Amino acid sequence: MIPSTRFTRRALLTGSTAAVLPLAACGPGAMDASSVLLVAWYGGQPVHDGVEGALDAYRAAHPDTPITTQKSAFEDYWDKLATQVAGGQGPDLVRMSMTWLSEYADRDALVDLGDLVGSTIDVSTLDEDAASAGTTDTGQYGIGQSSITQSCFRNPSLVQEHGLELPDSWDWGSFSEFATGFAEQAGKGMYGTHDAGGDFQLFEVFARQHGTELFDGQSLAVGADVIEEWLTMWQGLRTAGAAPSAEVTAESTGFENSQFATLGSAVTFGWVQQATFYQPVIPDHPLEVADVPGASAGDRSGQFVTALDFWSILSSSPRADDAAALIDFLLHDEEAITSIGLTLGVPPSSASRELLAESPDSAAGKAMAYVEEVAGTTGPPPAPWPRGYGALQSSEFGRLNEDVGFGKTTPKEAATSFLETAAAALAG
Repeated sequence: MIPSTRFTRRALLTGSTAAVLPLAACGPGAMDASSVLLVAWYGGQPVHDGVEGALDAYRAAHPDTPITTQKSAFEDYWDKLATQVAGGQGPDLVRMSMTWLSEYADRDALVDLGDLVGSTIDVSTLDEDAASAGTTDTGQYGIGQSSITQSCFRNPSLVQEHGLELPDSWDWGSFSEFATGFAEQAGKGMYGTHDAGGDFQLFEVFARQHGTELFDGQSLAVGADVIEEWLTMWQGLRTAGAAPSAEVTAESTGFENSQFATLGSAVTFGWVQQATFYQPVIPDHPLEVADVPGASAGDRSGQFVTALDFWSILSSSPRADDAAALIDFLLHDEEAITSIGLTLGVPPSSASRELLAESPDSAAGKAMAYVEEVAGTTGPPPAPWPRGYGALQSSEFGRLNEDVGFGKTTPKEAATSFLETAAAALAG
């Protein structure tokens, strides 16, 4: 899950303290901030319920450690956190996204956890890629909350209803052929795939399939030719009716209104745990978790397993040791693991996945099984995304795909424009 670009507001980038109130002075019942461990996270109600249950278990086991919470939806969370950090105050333990990890770490807003790993925080049982995902060139600033990978969600029963079958594996060419064939067979208003042309995170898989990482340090590593190829492919799918038009996509926001969730498309893409978001809204159509189309059928070199979200400690925290102890508890305590479930993603260890004992036919069971299946068969995880990534991911790439869809620009022009925008964003 990725927050809005408003995180990079002037207050954080300049360190301005204008209009920032001390945290301890906010709200009724305020107390000395150093006497309470403040834990902050973002998400919807299932996330809130899961983390609160885990914290209740910690309170019961550690009654001498008072804990208070700060939870909110994505955009509200990042706006508030940016303002708090700019003022030199904020929570002790925070949910951190890889989108913003480098941004905060480079501005010395996060504790380097290197000295705490192996002593207070045990990562020995975590999936290797998740355990190390919060590491930059200067230190380790986050402990992975989950192990996730990009995946393809497919609706086999919907496909069969229209007399077709899904291939076991595919490359982008055969994916496009399937999507076009399904749309032709299913008729007007039905699509083989949703429009993922503006999905910058899915494009990273495509770029890696072309033999390059998306970034090289603070620079975009992928060339205009690969970007143009991607945008051209999706424009072709829209033109063929295999993917919805730009107008239709603009009217479909959120999981529940997407073509996949409303049974208007056979295929969609996302991080593997999002299977648990889609399945409840299409209960009569068991979804399938499958590979992203490869450079060749069965090729997983572009995919990777990593942690996308972390537990991080703000450098302003006077209780870093207590925050570290809580991280360890959230990762290893059975009651905490059970309470959180898959609300933060697929749990980052085999032991925690086994503890949940999800049915293999459930969406959660399929998501966990897929992570286990692809481990060791994908490419290596990328380094944490660089400063400026948020603006590119959450607005710019999607806007260009939309402009191509509405006929405002060509894929070639959009690719050139993106290179220029990326250079400016990553240099800031």
